[in-house]
Amino acid sequence: MRQDLRWKMGLIFILLIIFALLLGPLGKNLFKTDPIRLGLDLKGGIELLLAPDYRIGATQLNKLSNELSAKMTAANIPAPKVEYLGVMENNLYDGLKLTFANAADIQRARNVGALPTRYNLEAFGETKHLNLTANVAGNVVELGVLQSASDFSSDAVVNAKTIIENRISEAAAGMAEAEVRLDQNGRLNVQLPGINTLEQARELITATGRLTFRVNNQIVLDGADLQDVNVTYDANEGGYVILFKFKGAGARQLAKVTSENVGNNMAVYLDETELMNPQIKDAITEGSGRITMGGRPKEEVERDGLLMKSGALPISLRVVQSNQVAPTLGKEIVRMATIGAVIGVSLVILFMLLFYGLPGILADTALIMYAIFNLGLLAVFRGVLTLPGVAGFVLSLGMAVDANVIIFERIKDELRNGKRVRAAVEAGFDRAYVAIIDSNVTTVIAAGVLYFFGTTATQGFAVTLTLGVLVSMFTAIFVTKALIEWWIDRDPDRHAKQFGFKEVAE
Repeated sequence: MRQDLRWKMGLIFILLIIFALLLGPLGKNLFKTDPIRLGLDLKGGIELLLAPDYRIGATQLNKLSNELSAKMTAANIPAPKVEYLGVMENNLYDGLKLTFANAADIQRARNVGALPTRYNLEAFGETKHLNLTANVAGNVVELGVLQSASDFSSDAVVNAKTIIENRISEAAAGMAEAEVRLDQNGRLNVQLPGINTLEQARELITATGRLTFRVNNQIVLDGADLQDVNVTYDANEGGYVILFKFKGAGARQLAKVTSENVGNNMAVYLDETELMNPQIKDAITEGSGRITMGGRPKEEVERDGLLMKSGALPISLRVVQSNQVAPTLGKEIVRMATIGAVIGVSLVILFMLLFYGLPGILADTALIMYAIFNLGLLAVFRGVLTLPGVAGFVLSLGMAVDANVIIFERIKDELRNGKRVRAAVEAGFDRAYVAIIDSNVTTVIAAGVLYFFGTTATQGFAVTLTLGVLVSMFTAIFVTKALIEWWIDRDPDRHAKQFGFKEVAE
């Protein structure tokens, strides 16, 4: 065998083995989930719509209530009965429910500014700018309380999107195929294939509030500059520890706070939930520190470490809509589609065999390799296979066969012109390159337009089509040619009849 054929066949064999293993049990162990991941339309799951949550926690509402009641008392207005408004979610409420002695007291409270529309609340060392909305019914005021959006950075939701994507990817094996999109209204659409209940979905993404560090109940640092968090076992401590690292301004603030508060505790909060309350033993001047967790179980420590690492959102989010999505295709339809695909591929293989003989067998072999390469790359890039994606894969499969047909017809043309088999094969591929590349490039351009201007379903079709086109070009131009050259290497002319010719020119 020629030296160039040895390395070509060796490369093809190595790639084939690698991708075949990735599509098998090895890939499942490596990716911690099925190598080929299915989208919502094929697998089902949960779809959530998340919006910025500008509500405030019970502690802050209590402080607001005390300050408003103090204003009323100073004006000789009997303090109303105070309750939380709405149902607690993520430790946050919709506001306050104020029950006055009579309706006249409500107007008096308005007159003295005890029911304002804007209010600046000092809480935990920060100023929260609140928007208040009073709905009056008799002697009851439902006071909606929302923090002003101006308190948060303009890219808070965009940053939250990235953090949620990382959290889902790190927290749940088998959930890396989740999709998080930002819509035109500033909300996040989260699709979680394979999740069957809303409770499972909430466990994954609802505990994603703002991370803060507090000394003496004052916020001294937040999680914006938290760079890394890891959990490890320390034999000297006799338990698990959380290693953390801040960067930039966060590292400098951490050094200042810990230097001034050695011996005090610095509590870690996720929104209004305290995760841990470790003591500051030494100043942390380089941005890297450790939290000793004592004898707490590994699972709890890992959970808190994960919340620190990926729960540090710049803004709280709430679920405003949830849908449980059933697979678009039922089991029977999937079974029938699989049978149809097998029949279709079998007919293509049979056609190539009957029409082109042994060269057709080589083309069929390259086609099988194409399928393995294509699916293998889909697994490597962690793509999500949806129903439109399946259509893109099937279409690219047909284009891969089409490329082989063009090549074989070009080879036959060269044989008709009197060339020997080896020269005809070389010239046939050279002539076929232009037609193959032109048709595939135009297809890729069309797929690019679909991806950038289409919906999610259309994008799935575009991605699998583009990947399939690129792989088909590789298999047609490189794999098929290598197989044919290997086949005719020893005695090219005796294979001329396999292309439809009994003799070749001397």
